[in-house]
Amino acid sequence: MGTQSTRNWDVIVIGAGIVGCSAAYYAALSGMRVLIVEQDAPGSAQSGRNLGFVRQQNRDFRELSLMIGALRIWEGIEAELGRPVGWQQGGNLSLAFSDADLVSRHDWQRRAAEEFGLDTRMLSTEQTHAMLPQLATGRGVVGAMYTPSDGKAEPARATRAFFDAALGLGVAVSFGEPVNRIEVSTGKVYGVQIGDRLHRADTVITAAGAGSGALLRKVGLNLPQEFIRATVARTVAAPDQRIAACISGQQTGIRQDVNGAYVISVAGGEYDLRLDSWRHMRWYEATRKSNPDAARIDYLAPVKRLLPCRIISPLADFPPSRDHPRPEAFRVEQARREFADLFPALAGLEIETSWAGIIDVMPDVIPALGAVDGVSGLLVATGFSGHGFGPGPMAGKVLSDLAAGRRSPVDISSLSPMRFEKNSLISGSGTSR
Repeated sequence: MGTQSTRNWDVIVIGAGIVGCSAAYYAALSGMRVLIVEQDAPGSAQSGRNLGFVRQQNRDFRELSLMIGALRIWEGIEAELGRPVGWQQGGNLSLAFSDADLVSRHDWQRRAAEEFGLDTRMLSTEQTHAMLPQLATGRGVVGAMYTPSDGKAEPARATRAFFDAALGLGVAVSFGEPVNRIEVSTGKVYGVQIGDRLHRADTVITAAGAGSGALLRKVGLNLPQEFIRATVARTVAAPDQRIAACISGQQTGIRQDVNGAYVISVAGGEYDLRLDSWRHMRWYEATRKSNPDAARIDYLAPVKRLLPCRIISPLADFPPSRDHPRPEAFRVEQARREFADLFPALAGLEIETSWAGIIDVMPDVIPALGAVDGVSGLLVATGFSGHGFGPGPMAGKVLSDLAAGRRSPVDISSLSPMRFEKNSLISGSGTSR
């Protein structure tokens, strides 16, 4: 069967996560003809499955400008899109459990204030309990770092809001089939192949999450992208026990959703061994040494994939994805136990549901965002390493501006996908919420 050519587009966006949907929205807002290609559904992957933190606090400074820019979008997002996304600006509270915790948080806070003008401040033990009266006494909390301008939102709702707004501007969508390859000729993008159909465009945005690396290898960019399977749980609702801020404990992130339920997750997850795990092993040596607890290696994963698996659909507002990532019961128990220790008055809340998501990571734990050298018209946004929901809308805005031939509205110079083409190995320092 021969290849069928379709109409031309200005921009093709691969992936309908929050980055891809916001890129499509802003590109269409600029008057460009846009096609989104998604093999599943909007927000079905990590954009609908994350904790929902929208934080500047405790980020790698190389991505902080991107997040500060994103916060300006979040503050007006519901008015701009005309849809509720559960946005609440209740701040982010990172608890300290030792003097060493206090020192590291204070060092970050001081630099963030000096270089970025961030409103982060340190709290004493007494101030922390005054701000968070539900917090247990005698649990070793010696203070906290607090960023009042941070917030939270409902991940699937926010992703769909950008998607629906993009549709309202005339964006077209191809569902149900993956992109086979990005078409390049003489150093320039000219479209994407989906099945036997060629969709033509002068600009292609690759925002396909965990699927980005394989697509990009076919055009010569070897991103050392890896995948962590992370587990999230949600309690039954407790609308009479309100906590406005997002909480970062010793291991567990905690957010109360718009319905009053608590969404909780332990940092890190499972690394499912694959037949091609050797591909990027050397890039992660330094990261594994500096943070050995970030991922537990599941050596039996290749065998488990061959066994029948009964998939239980979680009670959640995101659609299923074809990879059906499996939550880990012991991770749910870890998160539940720390949640109960920190908030004993809420310890009786039952776990209503749990799910997993595939986090696409980079060795330095910051995203790959921007243009690809030597391939005109190819833009990349991937590897957000478990904390891409918050900066997602600004990443989309950056991509749309680059697609239109404009400069990025924020500094992304340290996020170039070309940084891995150098021979140096990069040690990561980041967080996973």
